[in-house]
Amino acid sequence: MSFNSGKTFKEMLDAAGEIADDQWGVLKQPMEEVLDAERDALRELASEWMRSGLSDKELDAKLQHLHQRFTAALEKEVEVERDLLERVVQAAINSYWKSLMAAL
Repeated sequence: MSFNSGKTFKEMLDAAGEIADDQWGVLKQPMEEVLDAERDALRELASEWMRSGLSDKELDAKLQHLHQRFTAALEKEVEVERDLLERVVQAAINSYWKSLMAAL
């Protein structure tokens, strides 16, 4: 199988939106902007993981770093509770991870 980045990014947004619930109106555009800004990094990570078979530990570290970058970028754009941002970003990252696993 292969990694479908367009589908993955839509699923990431959908997952984030489910968690954001009534705050999604405030978070949707900034989240889309963060995904657009990180699109190449996400594609590169997927390619690197599929091509070289990163270890679980390496993949986890890279996903954690992405989580931190997403959260920091969103914090600059919106004023919502840090806990909500963490959960929204985690939902998006979890969705990305599931797509990676499905691409196996």
